[in-house]
Amino acid sequence: MLHDFRGLSTDGLSKQADQIFRISSDIFAWGKHWARICVEQGEVSQAWIARVDADSFIQWIAHWPPGPMLHSFPLHFLERVVQYAVPVTFQDHEDLVSGGVFPLLHAGRVIGLIGLLSRQTDYFKPGTVAWINALTGFISDSFFQQENHRKDQEAVEHSICRILQASLDLQDPLPGVLALLASAVKADAITALRYNLALRRFDLFTTHGFNARAVARLKLHFETAPVDRMAEERQPIWIEDMLVSEPGTSPVSPLAEEGFRSYLALPLIGHNDYLGLLEIVWRKTPEIPAWDTGFLARVAEQISLTMERSSIVRDLRRSNEGLISSYNAMIEGLSRALELRDIETEGHTRRVSVLMMRFGEHMQIPATQWDAIKQGALLHDIGKLGIPDAILLKPGSLTPRERQVMQQHAVYGYNILAPIINLRQTLDIALYHHERWDGSGYPYGLTGEQIPLVARLFAVADVFDALTSDRPYRSAWSHSQATEYLRDQAGRLFDPKIVELFLEIVDLPK
Repeated sequence: MLHDFRGLSTDGLSKQADQIFRISSDIFAWGKHWARICVEQGEVSQAWIARVDADSFIQWIAHWPPGPMLHSFPLHFLERVVQYAVPVTFQDHEDLVSGGVFPLLHAGRVIGLIGLLSRQTDYFKPGTVAWINALTGFISDSFFQQENHRKDQEAVEHSICRILQASLDLQDPLPGVLALLASAVKADAITALRYNLALRRFDLFTTHGFNARAVARLKLHFETAPVDRMAEERQPIWIEDMLVSEPGTSPVSPLAEEGFRSYLALPLIGHNDYLGLLEIVWRKTPEIPAWDTGFLARVAEQISLTMERSSIVRDLRRSNEGLISSYNAMIEGLSRALELRDIETEGHTRRVSVLMMRFGEHMQIPATQWDAIKQGALLHDIGKLGIPDAILLKPGSLTPRERQVMQQHAVYGYNILAPIINLRQTLDIALYHHERWDGSGYPYGLTGEQIPLVARLFAVADVFDALTSDRPYRSAWSHSQATEYLRDQAGRLFDPKIVELFLEIVDLPK
Protein backbone atom coordinates (compact mmCIF):
# COMPACT_ATOMS: atom_id res chain seq x y z
CA MET A 1 0.00 0.00 0.00
CA LEU A 2 1.20 3.48 -0.82
CA HIS A 3 1.04 4.72 2.75
CA ASP A 4 3.61 2.08 3.78
CA PHE A 5 6.21 3.90 1.63
CA ARG A 6 4.64 7.34 1.67
CA GLY A 7 7.95 9.16 1.16
CA LEU A 8 8.86 7.19 -1.94
CA SER A 9 7.22 7.93 -5.26
CA THR A 10 8.84 6.50 -8.39
CA ASP A 11 10.78 9.74 -8.86
CA GLY A 12 11.63 9.69 -5.20
CA LEU A 13 13.05 6.17 -5.45
CA SER A 14 15.18 7.19 -8.44
CA LYS A 15 16.53 10.21 -6.62
CA GLN A 16 17.23 8.17 -3.49
CA ALA A 17 19.13 5.56 -5.52
CA ASP A 18 21.20 8.21 -7.27
CA GLN A 19 21.83 10.11 -4.05
CA ILE A 20 22.95 7.03 -2.14
CA PHE A 21 25.38 6.04 -4.88
CA ARG A 22 26.83 9.55 -4.82
CA ILE A 23 26.97 9.68 -1.03
CA SER A 24 29.08 6.56 -0.76
CA SER A 25 30.71 3.99 -2.98
CA ASP A 26 31.61 1.88 0.06
CA ILE A 27 29.46 -1.25 -0.25
CA PHE A 28 28.89 -1.48 3.51
CA ALA A 29 27.95 2.17 3.92
CA TRP A 30 25.80 1.83 0.81
CA GLY A 31 23.96 -1.14 2.32
CA LYS A 32 23.44 0.67 5.59
CA HIS A 33 21.92 3.68 3.78
CA TRP A 34 19.38 1.51 1.96
CA ALA A 35 18.52 -0.52 5.06
CA ARG A 36 17.94 2.69 6.96
CA ILE A 37 15.62 4.03 4.24
CA CYS A 38 13.59 0.82 4.41
CA VAL A 39 13.22 1.17 8.18
CA GLU A 40 12.51 4.89 8.32
CA GLN A 41 10.32 5.30 5.24
CA GLY A 42 8.93 1.80 4.90
CA GLU A 43 7.87 1.67 8.54
CA VAL A 44 9.50 -1.70 9.18
CA SER A 45 11.28 -2.64 12.38
CA GLN A 46 14.50 -3.91 10.82
CA ALA A 47 16.03 -4.34 7.37
CA TRP A 48 19.13 -6.06 6.04
CA ILE A 49 20.94 -6.40 2.72
CA ALA A 50 23.22 -9.21 1.50
CA ARG A 51 25.29 -9.91 -1.60
CA VAL A 52 24.90 -13.12 -3.65
CA ASP A 53 27.90 -14.11 -5.76
CA ALA A 54 28.00 -16.18 -8.96
CA ASP A 55 28.23 -19.38 -6.90
CA SER A 56 25.08 -18.45 -4.91
CA PHE A 57 27.17 -17.74 -1.83
CA ILE A 58 25.37 -15.24 0.44
CA GLN A 59 27.51 -12.53 2.06
CA TRP A 60 26.07 -10.19 4.68
CA ILE A 61 26.49 -6.47 3.90
CA ALA A 62 24.58 -4.40 6.46
CA HIS A 63 21.44 -4.04 8.55
CA TRP A 64 19.51 -1.26 10.30
CA PRO A 65 19.06 -0.34 13.08
CA PRO A 66 22.39 -1.32 14.62
CA GLY A 67 22.37 -4.08 17.20
CA PRO A 68 21.19 -7.70 17.25
CA MET A 69 18.67 -8.94 14.71
CA LEU A 70 15.08 -9.03 15.95
CA HIS A 71 14.41 -12.38 14.32
CA SER A 72 16.42 -14.99 12.45
CA PHE A 73 15.60 -15.88 8.86
CA PRO A 74 15.53 -19.63 8.13
CA LEU A 75 18.32 -20.54 5.71
CA HIS A 76 15.97 -22.48 3.43
CA PHE A 77 13.99 -19.24 2.92
CA LEU A 78 17.10 -17.48 1.68
CA GLU A 79 18.12 -20.41 -0.52
CA ARG A 80 14.64 -20.54 -2.04
CA VAL A 81 14.78 -16.85 -2.96
CA VAL A 82 18.22 -17.30 -4.53
CA GLN A 83 17.18 -20.44 -6.42
CA TYR A 84 13.82 -19.29 -7.77
CA ALA A 85 14.32 -15.49 -7.78
CA VAL A 86 10.98 -14.97 -6.04
CA PRO A 87 10.21 -13.26 -2.71
CA VAL A 88 9.34 -15.30 0.37
CA THR A 89 7.32 -13.97 3.32
CA PHE A 90 6.45 -15.53 6.67
CA GLN A 91 4.42 -14.83 9.79
CA ASP A 92 5.60 -15.64 13.31
CA HIS A 93 2.62 -15.16 15.55
CA GLU A 94 4.54 -16.27 18.63
CA ASP A 95 7.13 -13.47 18.25
CA LEU A 96 4.53 -11.12 16.77
CA VAL A 97 6.62 -10.38 13.69
CA SER A 98 6.27 -10.85 9.96
CA GLY A 99 9.22 -11.07 7.62
CA GLY A 100 10.07 -11.14 3.97
CA VAL A 101 13.10 -11.81 1.81
CA PHE A 102 13.18 -10.20 -1.64
CA PRO A 103 15.65 -10.81 -4.47
CA LEU A 104 17.80 -8.08 -5.99
CA LEU A 105 17.89 -8.98 -9.68
CA HIS A 106 20.05 -7.98 -12.63
CA ALA A 107 19.64 -9.58 -16.06
CA GLY A 108 17.56 -12.33 -14.49
CA ARG A 109 20.22 -13.32 -11.94
CA VAL A 110 19.94 -12.86 -8.19
CA ILE A 111 22.80 -10.54 -7.18
CA GLY A 112 21.59 -9.75 -3.68
CA LEU A 113 18.88 -10.10 -1.06
CA ILE A 114 16.96 -7.64 1.07
CA GLY A 115 15.22 -8.78 4.25
CA LEU A 116 12.50 -6.88 6.10
CA LEU A 117 11.02 -7.46 9.58
CA SER A 118 7.85 -5.81 10.85
CA ARG A 119 6.02 -5.86 14.17
CA GLN A 120 2.81 -5.96 12.15
CA THR A 121 1.84 -9.57 11.55
CA ASP A 122 -0.12 -8.62 8.44
CA TYR A 123 2.47 -6.21 7.04
CA PHE A 124 3.12 -7.92 3.69
CA LYS A 125 -0.16 -7.18 1.96
CA PRO A 126 -0.30 -7.20 -1.86
CA GLY A 127 -0.04 -3.44 -2.17
CA THR A 128 2.94 -3.30 0.17
CA VAL A 129 4.68 -6.12 -1.70
CA ALA A 130 4.19 -4.27 -4.99
CA TRP A 131 5.94 -1.23 -3.59
CA ILE A 132 8.70 -3.33 -2.09
CA ASN A 133 9.26 -4.89 -5.51
CA ALA A 134 9.53 -1.39 -6.99
CA LEU A 135 12.00 -0.46 -4.27
CA THR A 136 14.12 -3.57 -4.88
CA GLY A 137 14.29 -2.68 -8.57
CA PHE A 138 15.99 0.61 -7.74
CA ILE A 139 18.18 -1.01 -5.11
CA SER A 140 19.19 -3.69 -7.65
CA ASP A 141 20.26 -1.08 -10.21
CA SER A 142 22.13 0.85 -7.54
CA PHE A 143 23.72 -2.37 -6.28
CA PHE A 144 24.83 -3.34 -9.79
CA GLN A 145 26.43 0.09 -10.21
CA GLN A 146 28.05 -0.33 -6.82
CA GLU A 147 29.44 -3.77 -7.67
CA ASN A 148 30.81 -2.59 -11.02
CA HIS A 149 32.40 0.40 -9.34
CA ARG A 150 33.93 -1.88 -6.70
CA LYS A 151 35.24 -4.33 -9.30
CA ASP A 152 36.74 -1.51 -11.36
CA GLN A 153 38.48 -0.16 -8.29
CA GLU A 154 39.70 -3.61 -7.28
CA ALA A 155 41.18 -4.08 -10.77
CA VAL A 156 42.95 -0.73 -10.55
CA GLU A 157 44.12 -1.47 -7.02
CA HIS A 158 45.46 -4.87 -8.14
CA SER A 159 47.31 -3.27 -11.06
CA ILE A 160 48.81 -0.61 -8.82
CA CYS A 161 49.92 -3.18 -6.23
CA ARG A 162 51.47 -5.35 -8.95
CA ILE A 163 53.37 -2.39 -10.43
CA LEU A 164 54.62 -1.21 -7.04
CA GLN A 165 55.60 -4.67 -5.81
CA ALA A 166 57.63 -5.29 -8.96
CA SER A 167 59.97 -2.38 -8.22
CA LEU A 168 62.34 -1.67 -5.37
CA ASP A 169 62.54 2.00 -6.30
CA LEU A 170 59.40 4.15 -6.19
CA GLN A 171 60.75 6.72 -8.64
CA ASP A 172 60.28 4.50 -11.71
CA PRO A 173 56.74 3.11 -11.28
CA LEU A 174 55.09 6.07 -9.54
CA PRO A 175 54.21 8.15 -12.65
CA GLY A 176 52.33 5.18 -14.09
CA VAL A 177 50.63 4.54 -10.75
CA LEU A 178 49.46 8.16 -10.52
CA ALA A 179 48.10 7.97 -14.07
CA LEU A 180 46.08 4.84 -13.20
CA LEU A 181 44.82 6.45 -10.03
CA ALA A 182 43.81 9.67 -11.77
CA SER A 183 41.85 7.69 -14.36
CA ALA A 184 40.10 5.63 -11.67
CA VAL A 185 38.82 8.63 -9.70
CA LYS A 186 38.50 10.95 -12.71
CA ALA A 187 40.99 13.38 -11.19
CA ASP A 188 42.68 16.08 -13.26
CA ALA A 189 46.03 15.99 -11.50
CA ILE A 190 47.89 14.25 -8.68
CA THR A 191 50.98 15.20 -6.73
CA ALA A 192 53.17 12.93 -4.62
CA LEU A 193 55.19 14.80 -1.99
CA ARG A 194 58.03 13.48 0.13
CA TYR A 195 58.37 14.88 3.64
CA ASN A 196 61.82 16.32 4.27
CA LEU A 197 62.25 15.93 8.03
CA ALA A 198 65.58 17.77 8.16
CA LEU A 199 64.19 20.89 6.45
CA ARG A 200 60.62 20.36 7.74
CA ARG A 201 59.07 20.82 4.33
CA PHE A 202 57.64 18.84 1.42
CA ASP A 203 59.78 18.02 -1.59
CA LEU A 204 57.98 17.46 -4.87
CA PHE A 205 58.50 13.78 -5.69
CA THR A 206 56.49 13.34 -8.88
CA THR A 207 53.34 14.69 -10.50
CA HIS A 208 50.68 13.72 -13.01
CA GLY A 209 48.51 16.10 -15.00
CA PHE A 210 50.33 19.36 -14.23
CA ASN A 211 51.94 21.55 -16.86
CA ALA A 212 55.52 22.79 -16.47
CA ARG A 213 54.43 26.17 -15.08
CA ALA A 214 52.29 24.54 -12.40
CA VAL A 215 55.10 22.16 -11.43
CA ALA A 216 57.52 25.09 -11.06
CA ARG A 217 55.02 26.98 -8.88
CA LEU A 218 54.40 23.92 -6.73
CA LYS A 219 58.12 23.38 -6.17
CA LEU A 220 58.57 26.97 -5.10
CA HIS A 221 55.49 26.84 -2.87
CA PHE A 222 56.44 23.68 -1.02
CA GLU A 223 59.97 24.90 -0.36
CA THR A 224 58.49 27.60 1.89
CA ALA A 225 55.08 26.27 2.98
CA PRO A 226 54.68 25.40 6.69
CA VAL A 227 53.88 21.69 7.01
CA ASP A 228 54.34 20.95 10.71
CA ARG A 229 50.60 20.77 11.41
CA MET A 230 49.95 18.39 8.52
CA ALA A 231 52.84 16.17 9.57
CA GLU A 232 51.60 16.08 13.17
CA GLU A 233 47.90 15.49 12.48
CA ARG A 234 48.41 12.88 9.74
CA GLN A 235 44.76 13.11 8.68
CA PRO A 236 43.14 13.30 5.24
CA ILE A 237 42.14 16.78 4.12
CA TRP A 238 39.10 17.36 1.89
CA ILE A 239 38.29 20.79 0.47
CA GLU A 240 35.26 20.73 -1.78
CA ASP A 241 35.80 24.20 -3.22
CA MET A 242 39.24 25.75 -2.97
CA LEU A 243 38.05 28.80 -4.90
CA VAL A 244 35.95 29.94 -1.94
CA SER A 245 38.44 28.87 0.73
CA GLU A 246 40.55 31.37 2.58
CA PRO A 247 43.00 32.92 0.09
CA GLY A 248 46.62 31.96 0.57
CA THR A 249 45.78 28.98 2.75
CA SER A 250 48.55 26.39 2.59
CA PRO A 251 48.83 23.93 0.97
CA VAL A 252 46.20 24.58 -1.68
CA SER A 253 46.64 28.20 -2.75
CA PRO A 254 48.83 27.51 -5.82
CA LEU A 255 46.46 24.74 -6.86
CA ALA A 256 43.45 27.05 -6.64
CA GLU A 257 45.35 29.65 -8.64
CA GLU A 258 45.84 27.04 -11.36
CA GLY A 259 42.07 26.61 -11.63
CA PHE A 260 41.59 23.43 -9.61
CA ARG A 261 38.45 23.39 -7.48
CA SER A 262 38.31 20.29 -5.26
CA TYR A 263 41.23 18.96 -3.25
CA LEU A 264 41.93 15.74 -1.37
CA ALA A 265 45.16 15.11 0.54
CA LEU A 266 46.02 11.69 1.92
CA PRO A 267 48.92 11.23 4.35
CA LEU A 268 51.61 8.74 3.36
CA ILE A 269 52.59 6.95 6.56
CA GLY A 270 55.08 4.13 6.99
CA HIS A 271 55.76 2.30 10.23
CA ASN A 272 54.83 5.30 12.41
CA ASP A 273 56.91 7.59 10.18
CA TYR A 274 55.31 10.43 8.25
CA LEU A 275 56.64 9.98 4.72
CA GLY A 276 54.72 12.52 2.69
CA LEU A 277 51.44 13.45 1.09
CA LEU A 278 49.34 12.35 -1.88
CA GLU A 279 47.35 15.27 -3.31
CA ILE A 280 44.47 14.70 -5.73
CA VAL A 281 42.72 17.63 -7.42
CA TRP A 282 39.73 18.14 -9.69
CA ARG A 283 38.76 21.15 -11.80
CA LYS A 284 35.12 20.25 -11.09
CA THR A 285 33.86 18.81 -7.81
CA PRO A 286 33.73 15.03 -8.32
CA GLU A 287 30.31 13.39 -8.28
CA ILE A 288 31.41 10.19 -6.54
CA PRO A 289 33.63 10.55 -3.45
CA ALA A 290 35.68 7.42 -4.04
CA TRP A 291 37.69 7.92 -0.84
CA ASP A 292 34.65 6.82 1.19
CA THR A 293 35.34 3.27 0.04
CA GLY A 294 38.82 3.24 1.48
CA PHE A 295 40.10 2.66 -2.05
CA LEU A 296 42.35 5.71 -2.05
CA ALA A 297 43.43 4.99 1.51
CA ARG A 298 44.58 1.53 0.46
CA VAL A 299 46.40 2.90 -2.58
CA ALA A 300 48.07 5.51 -0.37
CA GLU A 301 49.11 2.72 1.98
CA GLN A 302 50.68 0.79 -0.91
CA ILE A 303 52.54 3.90 -2.05
CA SER A 304 53.69 4.49 1.53
CA LEU A 305 55.02 0.95 1.85
CA THR A 306 56.85 1.23 -1.48
CA MET A 307 58.22 4.65 -0.54
CA GLU A 308 59.48 3.23 2.75
CA ARG A 309 60.91 0.16 1.03
CA SER A 310 62.64 2.25 -1.64
CA SER A 311 64.10 4.48 1.08
CA ILE A 312 65.50 1.41 2.85
CA VAL A 313 66.86 0.05 -0.44
CA ARG A 314 68.39 3.45 -1.23
CA ASP A 315 70.10 3.55 2.17
CA LEU A 316 71.33 -0.02 1.73
CA ARG A 317 72.68 0.84 -1.71
CA ARG A 318 74.52 3.82 -0.29
CA SER A 319 75.94 1.67 2.48
CA ASN A 320 76.82 -1.03 -0.01
CA GLU A 321 78.46 1.48 -2.32
CA GLY A 322 80.45 2.75 0.64
CA LEU A 323 81.48 -0.78 1.55
CA ILE A 324 82.39 -1.57 -2.06
CA SER A 325 84.39 1.65 -2.30
CA SER A 326 86.24 0.79 0.91
CA TYR A 327 86.65 -2.80 -0.26
CA ASN A 328 88.10 -1.73 -3.61
CA ALA A 329 90.35 0.80 -1.90
CA MET A 330 91.59 -1.98 0.39
CA ILE A 331 92.35 -4.19 -2.63
CA GLU A 332 94.19 -1.37 -4.38
CA GLY A 333 96.10 -0.68 -1.17
CA LEU A 334 97.05 -4.34 -0.92
CA SER A 335 98.14 -4.28 -4.55
CA ARG A 336 100.38 -1.28 -3.88
CA ALA A 337 101.83 -3.05 -0.84
CA LEU A 338 102.73 -6.01 -3.06
CA GLU A 339 104.42 -3.67 -5.52
CA LEU A 340 106.48 -2.14 -2.73
CA ARG A 341 107.69 -5.62 -1.84
CA ASP A 342 108.58 -6.45 -5.45
CA ILE A 343 109.93 -3.15 -6.78
CA GLU A 344 110.36 -4.29 -10.38
CA THR A 345 106.56 -4.50 -10.79
CA GLU A 346 105.76 -1.01 -9.44
CA GLY A 347 102.64 0.33 -11.21
CA HIS A 348 102.36 -2.85 -13.25
CA THR A 349 99.17 -4.22 -11.67
CA ARG A 350 97.29 -0.94 -12.01
CA ARG A 351 98.27 -0.59 -15.67
CA VAL A 352 97.28 -4.18 -16.40
CA SER A 353 93.94 -3.69 -14.63
CA VAL A 354 93.26 -0.70 -16.91
CA LEU A 355 94.14 -2.78 -19.96
CA MET A 356 91.87 -5.57 -18.73
CA MET A 357 88.95 -3.19 -18.26
CA ARG A 358 89.41 -1.88 -21.82
CA PHE A 359 89.74 -5.46 -23.01
CA GLY A 360 86.52 -6.51 -21.25
CA GLU A 361 84.58 -3.53 -22.61
CA HIS A 362 85.82 -4.19 -26.16
CA MET A 363 84.80 -7.85 -25.91
CA GLN A 364 81.41 -6.82 -24.46
CA ILE A 365 81.96 -8.78 -21.26
CA PRO A 366 79.00 -7.95 -18.94
CA ALA A 367 79.69 -4.94 -16.73
CA THR A 368 78.77 -7.05 -13.69
CA GLN A 369 82.03 -8.97 -14.20
CA TRP A 370 84.27 -5.92 -14.53
CA ASP A 371 84.89 -5.53 -10.81
CA ALA A 372 86.02 -9.15 -10.61
CA ILE A 373 88.33 -8.63 -13.61
CA LYS A 374 89.82 -5.50 -12.06
CA GLN A 375 90.24 -7.15 -8.67
CA GLY A 376 91.79 -10.22 -10.26
CA ALA A 377 94.25 -8.04 -12.16
CA LEU A 378 95.21 -6.14 -9.01
CA LEU A 379 95.67 -9.31 -6.93
CA HIS A 380 97.03 -11.70 -9.55
CA ASP A 381 100.44 -11.91 -7.87
CA ILE A 382 99.23 -11.95 -4.25
CA GLY A 383 100.68 -15.46 -3.99
CA LYS A 384 104.16 -13.90 -4.02
CA LEU A 385 103.55 -13.21 -0.33
CA GLY A 386 104.40 -16.89 0.15
CA ILE A 387 107.71 -16.69 -1.74
CA PRO A 388 110.86 -16.20 0.37
CA ASP A 389 112.55 -12.81 -0.13
CA ALA A 390 115.80 -14.54 -1.04
CA ILE A 391 114.08 -15.90 -4.14
CA LEU A 392 111.57 -13.13 -4.85
CA LEU A 393 114.14 -10.33 -4.61
CA LYS A 394 117.15 -12.21 -5.98
CA PRO A 395 118.94 -9.84 -8.41
CA GLY A 396 120.33 -12.57 -10.67
CA SER A 397 118.92 -15.57 -12.47
CA LEU A 398 117.01 -18.20 -10.52
CA THR A 399 118.21 -21.77 -10.23
CA PRO A 400 115.87 -24.55 -11.44
CA ARG A 401 114.92 -25.27 -7.82
CA GLU A 402 114.26 -21.56 -7.11
CA ARG A 403 112.22 -21.32 -10.28
CA GLN A 404 109.99 -24.17 -9.08
CA VAL A 405 109.41 -22.34 -5.80
CA MET A 406 108.64 -19.09 -7.63
CA GLN A 407 106.12 -20.84 -9.87
CA GLN A 408 104.18 -21.91 -6.80
CA HIS A 409 103.03 -18.31 -6.27
CA ALA A 410 100.04 -18.99 -8.57
CA VAL A 411 98.85 -21.80 -6.28
CA TYR A 412 99.58 -19.71 -3.18
CA GLY A 413 97.49 -16.89 -4.64
CA TYR A 414 94.59 -19.25 -5.23
CA ASN A 415 94.79 -20.56 -1.66
CA ILE A 416 94.85 -17.01 -0.26
CA LEU A 417 91.84 -15.80 -2.26
CA ALA A 418 89.64 -18.94 -2.30
CA PRO A 419 88.24 -18.58 1.26
CA ILE A 420 87.14 -14.99 0.52
CA ILE A 421 83.66 -15.35 -1.01
CA ASN A 422 83.66 -11.96 -2.71
CA LEU A 423 86.96 -12.72 -4.44
CA ARG A 424 86.14 -16.14 -5.84
CA GLN A 425 85.58 -14.70 -9.31
CA THR A 426 89.22 -13.59 -9.30
CA LEU A 427 90.58 -17.12 -8.79
CA ASP A 428 91.00 -17.96 -12.48
CA ILE A 429 93.36 -15.03 -12.97
CA ALA A 430 95.39 -15.75 -9.84
CA LEU A 431 95.79 -19.47 -10.59
CA TYR A 432 96.09 -19.61 -14.38
CA HIS A 433 97.65 -16.33 -15.53
CA HIS A 434 100.98 -18.05 -16.28
CA GLU A 435 99.46 -20.89 -18.31
CA ARG A 436 100.37 -20.78 -22.00
CA TRP A 437 98.44 -21.71 -25.15
CA ASP A 438 100.90 -24.46 -26.15
CA GLY A 439 101.02 -26.03 -22.66
CA SER A 440 104.43 -24.64 -21.72
CA GLY A 441 103.10 -22.58 -18.81
CA TYR A 442 102.55 -23.31 -15.13
CA PRO A 443 101.37 -24.50 -12.63
CA TYR A 444 99.42 -27.23 -14.52
CA GLY A 445 100.59 -27.02 -18.14
CA LEU A 446 97.08 -26.44 -19.51
CA THR A 447 96.68 -26.00 -23.27
CA GLY A 448 94.36 -24.03 -25.55
CA GLU A 449 90.85 -23.48 -24.31
CA GLN A 450 91.51 -25.55 -21.19
CA ILE A 451 92.81 -22.24 -19.90
CA PRO A 452 89.91 -20.05 -18.65
CA LEU A 453 89.12 -17.13 -20.95
CA VAL A 454 89.85 -14.45 -18.38
CA ALA A 455 93.30 -15.96 -17.74
CA ARG A 456 94.04 -15.99 -21.49
CA LEU A 457 93.07 -12.33 -21.66
CA PHE A 458 95.20 -11.48 -18.67
CA ALA A 459 98.26 -13.33 -20.00
CA VAL A 460 98.37 -11.10 -23.09
CA ALA A 461 97.79 -7.84 -21.16
CA ASP A 462 100.32 -8.84 -18.49
CA VAL A 463 103.11 -9.60 -20.96
CA PHE A 464 102.38 -6.51 -23.07
CA ASP A 465 102.69 -4.18 -20.07
CA ALA A 466 105.80 -5.97 -18.82
CA LEU A 467 107.47 -5.54 -22.23
CA THR A 468 106.55 -1.86 -22.59
CA SER A 469 107.69 -0.90 -19.06
CA ASP A 470 111.21 -0.19 -17.79
CA ARG A 471 112.79 -2.93 -15.69
CA PRO A 472 116.03 -2.80 -13.68
CA TYR A 473 117.73 -5.13 -16.14
CA ARG A 474 116.41 -3.56 -19.41
CA SER A 475 114.68 -0.59 -20.94
CA ALA A 476 111.06 -0.67 -22.07
CA TRP A 477 110.33 -2.05 -25.50
CA SER A 478 108.61 0.14 -28.04
CA HIS A 479 104.94 -0.33 -28.81
CA SER A 480 105.76 -1.82 -32.22
CA GLN A 481 108.31 -4.25 -30.73
CA ALA A 482 105.80 -5.47 -28.14
CA THR A 483 102.99 -5.90 -30.67
CA GLU A 484 105.35 -7.75 -33.01
CA TYR A 485 106.30 -10.09 -30.15
CA LEU A 486 102.62 -10.83 -29.43
CA ARG A 487 101.95 -11.59 -33.09
CA ASP A 488 104.98 -13.88 -33.20
CA GLN A 489 103.85 -15.79 -30.09
CA ALA A 490 100.17 -16.02 -31.10
CA GLY A 491 99.32 -19.70 -31.30
CA ARG A 492 102.35 -20.57 -29.17
CA LEU A 493 102.21 -18.74 -25.87
CA PHE A 494 98.95 -16.88 -26.43
CA ASP A 495 95.47 -17.51 -27.80
CA PRO A 496 95.71 -16.13 -31.38
CA LYS A 497 92.15 -14.74 -31.33
CA ILE A 498 92.84 -12.95 -28.06
CA VAL A 499 96.05 -11.45 -29.46
CA GLU A 500 94.15 -10.15 -32.49
CA LEU A 501 91.50 -8.54 -30.29
CA PHE A 502 94.08 -7.12 -27.90
CA LEU A 503 96.02 -5.45 -30.69
CA GLU A 504 92.79 -3.76 -31.73
CA ILE A 505 92.32 -2.16 -28.32
CA VAL A 506 95.91 -1.00 -27.86
CA ASP A 507 95.62 0.82 -31.17
CA LEU A 508 92.37 2.51 -30.08
CA PRO A 509 92.53 5.99 -28.50
CA LYS A 510 92.38 5.80 -24.71
